[in-house]
Amino acid sequence: MLRKLITLIFALQVLMVDASAANPRSPEAQALLDYLKEIQGKQSLSGVMANVNWNTLEAQWVYTHTGRWPAINCFDFIHHMSSQPGGWIDYSNTQIVIDWHAAGGIVAAMWHWNVPARESGKYAFYSSDTDFDVRKIFDPTSSEYALMLRDIDQIAAYLKPLKEKNIPVIWRPLHEAGGKWFWWGRDAEACKRLWVLMYERFQSAGLDNLLWVFTPASAWQQPLSEGFKWYPGNEYVDIVGYDIYNVDKATSCYEDYYLLLHRHCPDKLVALTECGSIASISAQWQAGAKWLFFMPWYDHKRTNNPTSSEFQQSTHTNADVDWWHNAWSQPYVLSRDQVSYFR
Repeated sequence: MLRKLITLIFALQVLMVDASAANPRSPEAQALLDYLKEIQGKQSLSGVMANVNWNTLEAQWVYTHTGRWPAINCFDFIHHMSSQPGGWIDYSNTQIVIDWHAAGGIVAAMWHWNVPARESGKYAFYSSDTDFDVRKIFDPTSSEYALMLRDIDQIAAYLKPLKEKNIPVIWRPLHEAGGKWFWWGRDAEACKRLWVLMYERFQSAGLDNLLWVFTPASAWQQPLSEGFKWYPGNEYVDIVGYDIYNVDKATSCYEDYYLLLHRHCPDKLVALTECGSIASISAQWQAGAKWLFFMPWYDHKRTNNPTSSEFQQSTHTNADVDWWHNAWSQPYVLSRDQVSYFR
């Protein structure tokens, strides 16, 4: 009896610790996270990337050719330009995102973060095109620091309507930092500080509806494990994933990427956060790469105009119709109508 009482007290203490963890979540975000944990290793959510930014065109193309909608649509804030409000993309108009969620889909978002380029009046996110110094995140008096905070707060404002609609978001910022091809990846310590600062400001803005995704990468001729030097810490990450292109061997997808993520982040969910021209999902699954979700990158020419003859073609630079038919033929691959966490 005493042993049972001690066990019960310990269990209650664990629950209390979990409740006061550093990553508070809205009920909807927690429900999504619980669902993802439940299906990890058993089922895989299909996903697509928006064609550049703020649409569901890739998902529509998949549906047109296969009769099934992908479960996840990922949007991109790529055309937010600091100091240039407005423009041809109105990110404050979230109706397309709301409609996707209302139809049963899971919402994801990422951010190709543009900063002033070397060329006057231009913006860029590639390191090769800008001298913007991420290390200035340690200098609150710098203009770079002010710009980073202003942009973070603006993205928070874009995400806030989704929070108000109780829509959880799989959020993937500062991706592929270890590759150093994006300006935020030039310095690991600065990038980690930038991640934590973004997390803290988002939390202060009430954005507890986000599940945070970390995507490692490595510079040319560097071991893949180098990418984890940019890892901000377990308390700031819910999901880890890799972006894999041009790998036709399923065993490589498993051994080189999937297992690496598990070794470095054994307590995190593991996803294929981007992909293109890779082995079929069935072959990867058979090899052991049981991704939580997968997300082929968009083909701009193929899917940017649903009324065009291009849209009716079955070829695709990253995942053609045959690749999708293979995915749908697997009982563990879930489409939008099979998502059940909030039904």
